[in-house]
Amino acid sequence: MECQDAQTGEPRFVICAVGRDGPEYVMTPFGHLAEGDPYDAYVPPI
Repeated sequence: MECQDAQTGEPRFVICAVGRDGPEYVMTPFGHLAEGDPYDAYVPPI
């Protein structure tokens, strides 16, 4: 889902688990999409 970054205020797309609590939907964020090339954003473990 699209959220607002808590540090910068920029829009960020977040990966969430979706569950139910009675009639309500509960969304738990656990990751976000990297901007640009994700291979440039992270260094793999050695």
